[in-house]
Amino acid sequence: MRFDIKSRRIELSAQEFATFRPGPGAGAGGAPWRAEAGRQWHETLRRQAEAEQDHWTFEQAANCELQALGWRLVITGRADQWRAVDGAVRVREIKTVSTSLPRRPDQLVQRYPHHFLQLSLYCQAARLDATVRQVQGEVVFVDLTSGEQQAVPLPPSAEADLLKQAETIAAHAENRRASHARLLCLPDRLPFKEPRPEWLQGCADLDQAGMESSTRLLVAPTGYGKTSAALRHGLGLLRGGRAGRLLYLTGKGTGQLQVLQELRRLAKPSELRALVLRPRAEHEVDGQPDDPEEIRRNWARAGIDPQALLEDGSNLRRIREIGRLAGVPPWDITKAMLAYAEGVICDYNYVFSPRNRAALENVPGWDESDTALIVDEAHNLPDRAAECLSLRDDAPDAADLAHELGRHRAPEPWIRATQDWADFLGRLPKADAVSPDDRLEAMGLAERLAELATNQPFNTDDLSETTRQGLWNAGMWSDRLEAADLGWLVWSPRAGTLSLDCLSAAKATGERLLKFGHALLMTATPGPRGALANECGLDSDALAKVDALAPWRQGAYTVAIDGRVDTRLKTRETHLARTAAALLRLSQEGAVAAFFPSYKYAEGVGKEVANLDPKADIALQPRGLGPDGTARFVEDSLNRHTILCLILGGSLGEGVDMLGGRIRSAVIVGPALPEVNALQEARRKMFANDGVEDAFALAYVRPGMRKVNQALGRLVRAPGQTARVLLHCRRFADESYRNLLSTEYGDPPVLADDEEFAQWATRS
Repeated sequence: MRFDIKSRRIELSAQEFATFRPGPGAGAGGAPWRAEAGRQWHETLRRQAEAEQDHWTFEQAANCELQALGWRLVITGRADQWRAVDGAVRVREIKTVSTSLPRRPDQLVQRYPHHFLQLSLYCQAARLDATVRQVQGEVVFVDLTSGEQQAVPLPPSAEADLLKQAETIAAHAENRRASHARLLCLPDRLPFKEPRPEWLQGCADLDQAGMESSTRLLVAPTGYGKTSAALRHGLGLLRGGRAGRLLYLTGKGTGQLQVLQELRRLAKPSELRALVLRPRAEHEVDGQPDDPEEIRRNWARAGIDPQALLEDGSNLRRIREIGRLAGVPPWDITKAMLAYAEGVICDYNYVFSPRNRAALENVPGWDESDTALIVDEAHNLPDRAAECLSLRDDAPDAADLAHELGRHRAPEPWIRATQDWADFLGRLPKADAVSPDDRLEAMGLAERLAELATNQPFNTDDLSETTRQGLWNAGMWSDRLEAADLGWLVWSPRAGTLSLDCLSAAKATGERLLKFGHALLMTATPGPRGALANECGLDSDALAKVDALAPWRQGAYTVAIDGRVDTRLKTRETHLARTAAALLRLSQEGAVAAFFPSYKYAEGVGKEVANLDPKADIALQPRGLGPDGTARFVEDSLNRHTILCLILGGSLGEGVDMLGGRIRSAVIVGPALPEVNALQEARRKMFANDGVEDAFALAYVRPGMRKVNQALGRLVRAPGQTARVLLHCRRFADESYRNLLSTEYGDPPVLADDEEFAQWATRS
């Protein structure tokens, strides 16, 4: 669906016209197997119509235009079956449903109004032909479970319903037009009372880059103010009429809340309607109805107004409470709000996951070409995009799916097939590559599930969301396994688990990024020149790059490499005591943040610290901290503890700005290389096959050093802040590691023995 605001013209398909619904159920999508099942029934009924030899044609082009509220709707479509004889036209639309048939016609009209709207459009297109004297239309419903068919003619209200739907769409287009006009008046606020000169220069450079290319890269150190600069740039695009919506991607929940807070410093809720899109699971409230008609009645009774909620700045907690009181699923409320939102903050998967991105793509009026996309922590995007394309299933989850299908009395073939899949997974041994026999068996079982989805579909409305997700995933395995070859790894990371991992999502990532009217990538750690662009599937020459400066960071770090220890897995045990002693020595002068590659390593060093000094204050970052828990842990630890043991790549190593200026020393205990496993080895071999000179460095060293640079960047976030840093492993002295350190850390000396360490600790 495309809105041309200047000419008041709307271009859309017949299906988009019929399914447009700004209220409850907005943006609803279906699993792929439902579409395939529908296609199969279309073919079946087509063969039946052909056998009648009664002048039926199929997939007949049926286009028409409607006028509503000063807007012109240009609608294109194809009718399933069309017969024109002697000035009389008969139109059939074939629709598969999971409802048992037959039903009273008025019940079907009420439950599936969009099917009759689509048919009405095709009948309207037929009436535009001057030679046509009579038009009849009917929707042929097909029960997916039994194959029962029921033909229902257009209701008497069809013409009025058609005009009402046209007005609904035109009203939404008018809302978008008003939104664009209001955005032209957005205030140009500054997020700081006295912005630093380098920040203002970076903003100017970013705006200039936006004139040169639709895709740009902002490289700026942590503490520079990238988020505020990017948001101000995005708001400038809205204010200049170059985009109608702002979409901001960031991976951590804490970061999403911080972005919204930053956005509100630049634009109030009444000026820019924005929301944070959290996962569907976080919206769940017990006891909510799932019947669409009941939800629509409850919605109307409660008078839920998505626009008003946006302008009030409603958060998820309030949306959940409204849904609970009204008897409306909170997810439906959020989806309806998305249709009116001019700013959306969410996770990467809502753009790069083929499954999750439907949450945005199905939003009424969603237009990526009219959207400015901002990708925060863009160095994480290549891995996250690959994860979005990967699949994984294990025996317990598959067995739970089979059990749930049995409990809901699904067809017996479905229960057997899912149980056979679970049994197969249960037999899989841990393996770096699935054997040819196991791969063939997996393909056969997956194909069987796909065939069942098409040939024996059943009513899934009563299933839990988790079970429906399991069925959705089951329908994907067949296509993915069939296509999996170069660029994919099929393996068992542990017994009973089948994993299909994407080795590089560069092509798919680039294609997604280029669909947006504007795309801005942001990072503090881009890696070697052109590396990030290549990993994201972009032409580095066409990517407008802005290198923002922060002169106050130069000289803020005092860095040294501890050549006394080797933190590799096979040797780290012999150095635990020396690591613990180094932490205790540095803690004598203030708080120490020690970053470890794993919890196990951190726990081992913590025990050594306790052995050397039972009274030492030490705190280990708990697992699974949420946004609020992270903040509480930092505050409590800095008040009560001297040594904080943190995890590289975790929430406190990247994405949380709570350590700047609050610690005296930091120790990076090893470069945190990725685990050596089949997936990383497959990537290394892929790089080697592509002719990369040092494939090991690309697969292992670069990701590890990126985490190091990210963690260090959090320690100095404003002028006047300083930090001394000990790179606690002799590997940091190797050229392949040292060259990947950010230049602001200088040329660190290597401490060869205890005496040199003591001198450095005292002097720095």
